[in-house]
Amino acid sequence: MNKYRVNHIIYTIKGLRFMKDEIESLPQEPEACEMKTPHDHRIMVKALENPLRRRIVKSIGAFGKTRKEIMNELNISDSQLKFQLDFLVKECYAEVDGEKCRLNTKGLQELLANIK
Repeated sequence: MNKYRVNHIIYTIKGLRFMKDEIESLPQEPEACEMKTPHDHRIMVKALENPLRRRIVKSIGAFGKTRKEIMNELNISDSQLKFQLDFLVKECYAEVDGEKCRLNTKGLQELLANIK
């Protein structure tokens, strides 16, 4: 969401006062999931160093899958999937909507792009 700052400029011409508004766009503040810090890099490494988590990220891919599709493809239990998805959601890499799992932009750019 863009935010704007309005500058009110008051000037006088021949004794009459006028006000002119100048609107300038403020730079967007990064959302909580977009900030890059050393902590973010540690979390990304933690996410990528887990072999099962890498397999889950690769399985979800760019288009997303249902929980059942992921469990069948990887031959894992619901509790294993839930544990890994909870981490990915908590760290802003994935979203789960009912049964559908998908990687968000951060997950696509930072995780999936780094998995062979």
